[in-house]
Amino acid sequence: MNPSDPRGPGAPAHPDRAQGPDRAHPKPRSPQHTSGAAPEAVARALLAARPSEEGWWEICRQLERMTPEGLAAIRPAALRWPAAHRPMPDRWWAQWTSGDVRPHHALAGTRALGRLDHVETGTVPYPVAEDWAEDRDDDRNEADGRNGDGPGHPWGTGPGGVDPASPSADPAEVRTAYFYNGASAVAAPAGLRWLALAAAAEWHHNGGDIARWETTRDAPLVWYLDGSGTHDESYDLQLSPDGAIVVAAVEGAWRAWSAATGEPLWRVRPHAAEEAADAEELTFDPEDVEVSMDDLVRFGFSADGRRLAVGTGSSDVVAVLASHTGEVLLRVPEGEDAFGPVALDATGELLAHTGPAGRVVLRSVPEGRVLAVADTGLSSIAALVLAPGGDELFVVGGAVGGVPERAGLATTARPAGRRFTLRRDGGRAVLTGQPLLRPEEFTEGLDADSPSAAITARACWTPDGPFAFVGADFGSLLFDGEGRTLWADPAAAVGAFTPDGRALVVVQEDIDVWFLAGLERPEEPAPAEEPAPGRVLLTGLPPALAGPVAAGDGRPAELPCSHWSVRVAAVADGARALAFCAKLDRDSVGRPQVLCRWPAGTVPGQAPPETGLLPEVDGSSYLSDLAFSPTGEVLARGLLGDESALALDEVAGGATRWVYTLPPVAWDEEERLRIAFSADGSRVVLAAHVTGRVVVLDVSNGKPLLSLAESATQTVSWRGARIDMAALDATGERVAFGVRDAASRVVVREVGGPAVPVAAPAGLRQVTGLAFAPDGRTLAVAGATQRGHAGLWRLALDGEPGEEAVPPVTAVRDLPMHDQPDGQLVWSATGPRAYFPGSHGWGAVWDAGSGQTLAEIPFGCADGGVALSPDGGTLVTVTQFGARLWPLPAP
Repeated sequence: MNPSDPRGPGAPAHPDRAQGPDRAHPKPRSPQHTSGAAPEAVARALLAARPSEEGWWEICRQLERMTPEGLAAIRPAALRWPAAHRPMPDRWWAQWTSGDVRPHHALAGTRALGRLDHVETGTVPYPVAEDWAEDRDDDRNEADGRNGDGPGHPWGTGPGGVDPASPSADPAEVRTAYFYNGASAVAAPAGLRWLALAAAAEWHHNGGDIARWETTRDAPLVWYLDGSGTHDESYDLQLSPDGAIVVAAVEGAWRAWSAATGEPLWRVRPHAAEEAADAEELTFDPEDVEVSMDDLVRFGFSADGRRLAVGTGSSDVVAVLASHTGEVLLRVPEGEDAFGPVALDATGELLAHTGPAGRVVLRSVPEGRVLAVADTGLSSIAALVLAPGGDELFVVGGAVGGVPERAGLATTARPAGRRFTLRRDGGRAVLTGQPLLRPEEFTEGLDADSPSAAITARACWTPDGPFAFVGADFGSLLFDGEGRTLWADPAAAVGAFTPDGRALVVVQEDIDVWFLAGLERPEEPAPAEEPAPGRVLLTGLPPALAGPVAAGDGRPAELPCSHWSVRVAAVADGARALAFCAKLDRDSVGRPQVLCRWPAGTVPGQAPPETGLLPEVDGSSYLSDLAFSPTGEVLARGLLGDESALALDEVAGGATRWVYTLPPVAWDEEERLRIAFSADGSRVVLAAHVTGRVVVLDVSNGKPLLSLAESATQTVSWRGARIDMAALDATGERVAFGVRDAASRVVVREVGGPAVPVAAPAGLRQVTGLAFAPDGRTLAVAGATQRGHAGLWRLALDGEPGEEAVPPVTAVRDLPMHDQPDGQLVWSATGPRAYFPGSHGWGAVWDAGSGQTLAEIPFGCADGGVALSPDGGTLVTVTQFGARLWPLPAP
């Protein structure tokens, strides 16, 4: 990138260049800029060109000359330039931070404030105010007690509008903060002259520092907390609307400081008084033991700054305090399932907090009486904000389902929001939800249900409505109350809105301000998305599957396919039937099995299926594997629990034909079952991974024909033998299974007879699939090689003992395979077809006959269900967002 090139999205400004035409060395202006042309015409000509730094600085000069009517007319054209190409010049920034906000400032998109290493040393890369030391010398020399250049004080305003004392000039007292591990939280006052930042902790050494950093000049830090005395980090910093008080949670205690001086104001430790009858006893002796550093604490001030709401993420504590004293005004009684995040209205008389399973609760303050409860329809809630008048509520979190184009593809909860209107009727209140907002144009990997999203999400209410920020491990997003994406970045970030909602401060390694007015998007069509492969089979499930539906209970017309990841799925030939596990009720830990069947004469994906739940099996509730018979008439389920079992169900009616229970063994969390049918459908094999048992059963009656366990005398590994996959030949007379101890090997046996000679697979690390050829003379093995590649072995049966080991054919060369879960392998009409679950969040379906990759699955095996039909001609993926039928060439 050349120094003269424009900044890319999210890129920091050049460190050696001042920001704006007032500080740079401008080039001579072109004739059109000096000919006396109207500023609107000059600006329009520049805005019609390719965005550039020099062009923007000239546009800024012209904007300063325009009338309000001219600014309004040119605003759409200016907003079409990317916000990252519209940085706020130094002169504008000096005006903004001094309180002199002018109309043309609204067209700036961003301002680079510096980096975290600037915070550590109390410096800024682009000073726009007098240096602190120079200002202090001027104060000494001027008898009139000058207090800064322009409105406000050089280092901020203290409580009650009192100017703080200047920091010490003694170099020995100037300390540096430690932000080597990044920032865990940030808070910003309305004027943006300074920021409060919390550093990520140095685990096993120090906690995170919390300090105030000047954004317009070099100045010593104001310290709120020295992390060397703690082992915690703060995930939420909040400022009172007047910028006078900073609050944070450290090692289970809620703390407040003077924002101007860093002087501690109060401390509340909520968990020390759990036995006290009076909520006032929440404040207690500082020597009491701190608890729960991992309990996420969220704060929310009332707009008048008098009250502060606090809510914890897991310990069931929600309270309202007097912000200046820490006096507890309300604590929600224990056991009422009240959690953060929290929000207050303008006067602090209305409290909103979250409840279990995506519900939100409104209470009166200080009585604590419940006024209204509503189901948000979100899979998680990460931020709340009440309108100043208390008549609307905005809820931000994650949502699954409801996005048909992502059915069978998306595996993480997408950012979402919902506005609620509050209607009061005497002593009653009703929350009425508006349609769910689902922003787009963000990184696909952004998981709005992740812990990082719960930590970073923020919401604010402005005169233009609500806004929300969500930051996660693989992306960050800003969207408005209409669901429009205003800003997105592929990296994680922490952020904070200013109390007036005019700006969002985003902290990564760089610290940037994004101005909400400059992020508005002109009305224009959204870019069309690339069509997804195949067609959608399901977008959701009938609400009745989750239980009886009462009239007017507000339940959506369609449930997500699951509220958790779908890890197991199976499909019949031609997609005539589909089965998968699902979490239908957010209040329950159960994961029932769903069976969908498309009647004869209907086309899957073009007509709704007949959908129901498979019968429960007592003592066996956790689904480990599913398999349809080749005819599609029956479905086998491998179930774990107090007892491990194999259940066989009729597809036509969903009734269970029989259940076979394995001998009881001690529970092992690594246990998993694998199932396979013979090609004629007469027999089924069940393999238990940990116990090493293989059972072959008669499909007609469930009677075992063979039950064996790998001999301990042949086991080399101290963990014992592990069974990886199993398969039956066409008639079920032979069974094959993979054994893993010190090395991986393949065993083939006659059902009721001796072992069958089989060539050894060279370099086999782990078996992910087994399949017999139709003639029974060859066994295909899919798996991982010792070098971590996806490989396929074709092993001849009935050969002479001592034959040379068979080398693998490398299937998908760029797919890493390291200790991945089991995949699938079927023998189609043209040869083996395998699903290889990769180790890096994607997998592939590969055809051995053509040597081609038929499909690339955009998620890992633990994130969604992948199912190949018995004949290899049908591929279906199932996620929380639905099921998708992929196009495959006919075998």
